[in-house]
Amino acid sequence: MEEVTGLRWPECGAQRLRLGEVEIDLRYRSVHRGGVAYELNPRCFELLLLFLREPRMLQTREAIFRKVWPGVVVEDANLTTGIWMLRRALGGLAKQWIRTVSKQGYIFDPPASVQLEVCDPEPQPAAAAPAQALHDGEHYAAIEEPTPQAAPLQPPPPREPLLSRSRAALLALAACLALFLLAAALLHKDGGPALPMRVLLVDASDSAAAAPTRWPARLLHAWLDWQLHSAPDLVVGDAGRGAAQGHELAVLLSVDMSAQRDGEWQVAARFRGSAAPADIVQFSSSERLVATLDQVSRRTLAALSARLDAAQAPPLALDQLTAAELVDGLDAQRQRRWAEAVRILTGVVEKSPGLGFARLRLAQSLAELGQQAAAQVELSRAQPWTDALPANLRLPIQAEQALIRRDYDGAAQIYAGLLKSGGDNPAYRLAEAASLSLGGRSLDAARRLAGELPAAPELALRWLLEQSQIELANRDLARAGETAARALELARRQGSTHEQARAALLLADIQVSRGQAVEQDLFAQAAAGFEAAGDRLGALRARLYAELAQAPAAAALAHLDELLAQARSAGNAAVEIDALRRAAQWSYRRGDARDVRARLDQAAAVAESTGNRYERRRTDMELLREDALRLDFAALENRIAVLRAQPLQGALAYAVGVAQARLHYLRGQYPAALAVLQQTDDLLREAGDGVLPQIAVTVGCYRAIVHTLLGQTTSARNDYRDCRASGLPAFNQLADLGDAELAIQAGDLAEARRLLAPVRARLAAVSAQPDRWGLSMDLAPLLARSGDLRGARELVEEVLPAVVESGYRLIEADLRITLAEIALAEDRPADAEREAAAGAALLPADYWYERRRLRTVQALLSQSRGQLAAAARQIDALHADARERGDVLGELLVHSLMDANIAAAGCPDERRARLVAQSGMRGASDIWMNPAARGERTALNTRP
Repeated sequence: MEEVTGLRWPECGAQRLRLGEVEIDLRYRSVHRGGVAYELNPRCFELLLLFLREPRMLQTREAIFRKVWPGVVVEDANLTTGIWMLRRALGGLAKQWIRTVSKQGYIFDPPASVQLEVCDPEPQPAAAAPAQALHDGEHYAAIEEPTPQAAPLQPPPPREPLLSRSRAALLALAACLALFLLAAALLHKDGGPALPMRVLLVDASDSAAAAPTRWPARLLHAWLDWQLHSAPDLVVGDAGRGAAQGHELAVLLSVDMSAQRDGEWQVAARFRGSAAPADIVQFSSSERLVATLDQVSRRTLAALSARLDAAQAPPLALDQLTAAELVDGLDAQRQRRWAEAVRILTGVVEKSPGLGFARLRLAQSLAELGQQAAAQVELSRAQPWTDALPANLRLPIQAEQALIRRDYDGAAQIYAGLLKSGGDNPAYRLAEAASLSLGGRSLDAARRLAGELPAAPELALRWLLEQSQIELANRDLARAGETAARALELARRQGSTHEQARAALLLADIQVSRGQAVEQDLFAQAAAGFEAAGDRLGALRARLYAELAQAPAAAALAHLDELLAQARSAGNAAVEIDALRRAAQWSYRRGDARDVRARLDQAAAVAESTGNRYERRRTDMELLREDALRLDFAALENRIAVLRAQPLQGALAYAVGVAQARLHYLRGQYPAALAVLQQTDDLLREAGDGVLPQIAVTVGCYRAIVHTLLGQTTSARNDYRDCRASGLPAFNQLADLGDAELAIQAGDLAEARRLLAPVRARLAAVSAQPDRWGLSMDLAPLLARSGDLRGARELVEEVLPAVVESGYRLIEADLRITLAEIALAEDRPADAEREAAAGAALLPADYWYERRRLRTVQALLSQSRGQLAAAARQIDALHADARERGDVLGELLVHSLMDANIAAAGCPDERRARLVAQSGMRGASDIWMNPAARGERTALNTRP
């Protein structure tokens, strides 16, 4: 037997080792237990020797690859399959000796030491131990060598007969496969409901054959795999995927030069498992090889499933050269080399225009590169071929077509039906999740991907990428970053250039969303990877994202127009809309409100014209903020109603819920605001895994604002504490401001000043101009109420000119009312009246929160002129309105005005005492704005 790694152990030439009830025969590389011998392929046995040689030591995956597969590029699935086969061979409790250490490797931990049973430096020949079955399990998930450009098929040179030359490998392969099938039979011997038959397609061709002659076996495998995946009574699996889920049947596919008929090919499908059908073997000349592959595939389909009509299967009508090129194209697509796949498959469809299978694969590759218009053309050209397919083959293709055409609801519905009728196919589950996510149902998508990763490495990588995108859509930023990092590492290990670029760009985008510094070279790595994969749009996106992540500058975005032109040319509306929306966000950070609106209106128009409802909803989500900042309550209410009519989950549900709740509490509709916030909280908690998305806890900040206005200060403090748990800087500042306001209303001005000092210090570091304006808007009145009138006035005067220029009326109105309050406190009534009038002109009639402040200023202005009766009427009306809305803070603030105006009706002492006791707001007073009555404030604050 050929030595693979040179791990010669034990040194004395031992023939047999014992571990409890398990014996290991070193001569025949087999495991014996219960009187049955289980042979292992060379790599499996070398892995077992490694474990035996170094027990109870952590063997990292990297170390195992280095020791067992030295100098060979293999996928993770090879190791997964090897571990699976060893555990099956050890059996019983012994299979637990191999312990998995999550994300690291394995430890071999047997309960006893290895015993050397026979030690003979010159072992004598012996008959081969009985084997269980036939085939090399290593081929279940092995990565194939790159295939050079195919040439017309020529018979290979004469060589040894296949059976004598490859006997050892085939015998070793047999035992591992038999273990799998035997385990399946034992698992289900007690009966139970009928489950779909699980089929394993195994490449049993001669792996030593020259690469240019290996395409027939790969074509047969791909052609059958595609059709078998659509059979409702079958589940196509691999040896690395956990426990059996029903009756098991392995199909050993081989296409090799015949040992019996010189110059002819032997095409075979051999079946292994209980109740296996008869083997299928056909011989063919080189000229008829493709036709023979077609015949064997039809016979195999008929043997495997009564529900597959082999007569309706599409013909495999290709010449040899085109067939070999098709295999190369499929290999490039499987390895995610999308540009190469497009180049090869374009040549295939030019030579065989009627082969819709190749056109569909070409459309899929074009879509991966963002070439939507070209993908749509190929779908249209493939439609006659698709329409002629039997239903079981047509449905999966229709789902793929719906995805490419961006009919996400339709695709999700088809995939759900396929999963229901054909078992839990992980590829279909991933596709359904992607469809749901793209359709805006990100929480439903997250549920589809809950649980363990698929065993197939390529599928696991796509799974992680999709999972991270969904977590980002659900604003679960911490987990999204962790998942993207795992995807990036896996892509690096697999050498998947395109997926590595996608993962790098995704991770960088998540870090920007979290307000973190982006890891060095992530954007550059993504751009280079997309370029290498031939994805021009992807490379431009990476470069644009890198520009957007920088601090806003006066210079224009260098790659925006080029990306927009390329996306429009490619017919990729999603990339165009995304670029416009991100450019709007960049302009927002610069404070260029007009450009923000123009970009978002353009994005909305593109989404509307292309019928992309999800992208339109995402654009409307950005426009919610603009409507609010412009104080266009009518537009805001209408946009919320339109969005509410759509299925909302994740970030969309959050944005709409917060916007609607804010509109309610600005109008003084506090119970309605709390109800919407609770509904939003419930939606965000529906992820189903018991872990709250990061963004969900920030709902507490908005709930705290309402609880403060309702005088429920204990609830407000708890809400602000929960809000801080998000770890997002903007919400930490909001919580600091909220706690400072609670301190002011409680009468603890020193504590308020202590809380406000760090917020003021961080103000200059806020890069987005509107965010800095908004923070100044919230900070200035608190500074004024805490006694820093000059600091508050300077803060407002610094930002007000830019705010006026922006057209953000909400911020301007608030700042002007704050200036009016400060002017009153500084005994400048003319200035107060001017600013109050300017603020009033900006406010909608139903803006209760700011109009309450404005009416207070107006009442104090009347009182400063000596118009006590008019002021009293204003105060009494304001008090009645505050009571009607349940605005406890507003009512307590009005009480301070009543105390300073003898003409005011006043509030019963009993009610006032109860409100103060319930809220703890002993310091709630607006008397600081009235210089004449300011000395009375201490007495007011000591009322029972």
